[in-house]
Formats: sequence, structure tokens, C-alpha cells
Amino acid sequence: MPVTGPCFVIGYHAHTYDAFMANLWMHDEPTAGIITEEYFRGGLVTWALRNVGSVKTRKYQPQSTPVRQILRLIKDNRMFVIMPEGERNWDGITRPTVASTGKLFRRLGVPVHPFIVHNGYKAWPRWAHWPRRIQVTVEFKQPFIFEPGMTDEEVARRVDEAVLWTPDQDMPEYPATATNGFRPADGITKLIFRCPDCADDQQLRTSRGRYLHCDSCGTSWKVGGDSYLTNIATGDSISSTAAYHKICAMPRKLRKWEQFGEAYLLARDLLVYFEEEFPAQKKLGRFDCLLRADKLALLPTGSKGNPFNIPFNEIQTISIEKKYKLQVRVEQGLYQLNFETGSALQWEYYLRCMLPVLGKMLYSRENNPSKGIPVLPPD
Repeated sequence: MPVTGPCFVIGYHAHTYDAFMANLWMHDEPTAGIITEEYFRGGLVTWALRNVGSVKTRKYQPQSTPVRQILRLIKDNRMFVIMPEGERNWDGITRPTVASTGKLFRRLGVPVHPFIVHNGYKAWPRWAHWPRRIQVTVEFKQPFIFEPGMTDEEVARRVDEAVLWTPDQDMPEYPATATNGFRPADGITKLIFRCPDCADDQQLRTSRGRYLHCDSCGTSWKVGGDSYLTNIATGDSISSTAAYHKICAMPRKLRKWEQFGEAYLLARDLLVYFEEEFPAQKKLGRFDCLLRADKLALLPTGSKGNPFNIPFNEIQTISIEKKYKLQVRVEQGLYQLNFETGSALQWEYYLRCMLPVLGKMLYSRENNPSKGIPVLPPD
């Protein structure tokens, strides 16, 4: 790795502290980086990020200001960290490169240094409340430079291959043993939002921090420190990654929700904010939210507030901040739905499937070799 720039440092992003772990080897100067604007709302974290040269951005929304700031830092011979996936992945498999990031690499033509934190997902999945005690290995790969004549597809494939990782690869050079962990089931329903056996998404619950139960079909699993689910009745094991992909393949159906009518999903008593201009958020109140066939419908749960809709044709981008903040951007501003319970990931996934334009931003894997990697249980 270089001691200074100008260069980019890119990585597979599954662990909260991926970029910090890479910086353990940057002795002469810290890297700058691009970080979602959610961390720039004030306080000590915002102060620290600004003082190391971090640039704030909005997820999945091309902006000119961050690009200008990156150009300035590169001209100042800074090393700049970018996670090409755009955010932490949920299932441990590298997500496709965000198109605007690949174009930036090709435009500047400076060296790109890939790194991978092996077993980062197993050490602390995005959905988990607690980290696991497990060895991780930071691997720095050979740098490369993008030529101006390369196509978008060639750039995306090169980046994807450089930072590709999946938690179920057999990689003896990077062993990981995590049979225990503090309450490893806590938070898993944010990832496994439907029962892998019966597809029910209303009766899943965890107990004692180690078990996942479906009260609809009666199936129970023990969740290990390696995030594998072991069926208590049969002894069969499946990785959390494989379970997630299994439930994503299940059909989505319109259902009748008592007095609310037909909808794909219903979330009760969500705290909702609206932000017309960053960082001034306005609390709108608590709402029951329904995912209908053509819109998000929000109905106030108390006497305050008025019902309103967010039509699909007005949605520009969707993303999740932390583990529970579903952000829906429209032309007028940003709505934030806080899923203190339930799964924001389920809502984001359904929306991306129902809105093809949004789906292409994240779930298209034409340029990602990980689509061919099987997700298998351990021997």
C-alpha cells in the first residue's frame, strides 16, 4: 500500500469498521473517504469525519458537490477510500458496483488499491446487535488503473472481481471459527423477515438471544455464532445468507389487512420524519404504513396528523440508514420511516422488486461474478 496519494482505496463492505481496519496500515496519513450524510448531523462523529477529510453524500443519487470535493482531495495527493457497493451489504455477498463510482475511477485515472476484510460479515453482520469474537484478515490486492476507453461494463466487472467475497466460500487461507457469540440471534429477523419454511412474515420471533421461532408453522432454529441456522427438529443447517436468498425468491402477494384494505405489507406505529433540506428533519408523527400496489400509504395512528400517500412514480431513491431507517427520497425532500420493530430491509427489497428502475441500482448482478457462487451449508 502507498504512504500517500493520489489514489483510491476500495473495499468489500460488510463490517462497520472496514475502512478503519484498512487504516491500521496507513501510518503516515489517514485516508479520506466518502460517507453517507446521515453521519454529518452534528456531534463528535461529524467533527472527526470532517477533520480527516471525509465527504458526505446521498446514497444512490449522483451529486456534483461530492465529486468536486473528491477531485480536490486527489489533487492534494490524498488517499481516498470508497466502498463501491454504496453501503454495507446485509447478506455478506458483495453487491454490484454503483455505476457512478465506476465512472469516477475511469475519469480520474489514478491507481485503485483493492482490499478485503475476510470474515468481516461473520465478525459483525449488519443486522446483528452484537459482534462475534472471530479472527479477520485484511488482504491488500495488487493495484490497477482504469483506461479512459474502458466501457462501463468493463469497469464494473473489474471492480466487482477485485472486492468479491461471499461468506460461504471455502477459503482455507482465511479460516473462521465462530461457534459462539453473545446473543447471536438478536436482530436476525431484520434479515430473515419471512419464515424460510412456510413464508409467513408475521409470526417470526427470537428467544433467549439464540433461537428463531416461527409460531405459524412451529419450526424453530438455533442461531450459531457463525450466523448459521440449525433446525432443532431435523438438525439441518443453512447459512443466514442462503436463508435470506431463499425468502427473497418467495412470491409477494397482496393481502387484506382488516380495516386497511389490500396491501403487500403493513407496519404499525412507525415514527416518520420529513427533511426538506439537510440536516433539518421535521417530525411528522406516528403512522401506520401500507405498501400498496402503486404507493406507500401513511395513516396517522393518533389524533394528530393527516393521512398522505407517496406514489411510486414520485420516488427517486430508497435506502436504509443503520439497520432500521428506511429513507424514501422524492423531489420535495426525504421521508424517513423508523422501523424500531419489523424489517426495513423487507420494505426496501419489496420496493426495489416493484420498481424496476430502483431495482437495477442494487440487485442487478450482470456484472457481478458472485451470482455464480453457490451458497451452501457447512459440511
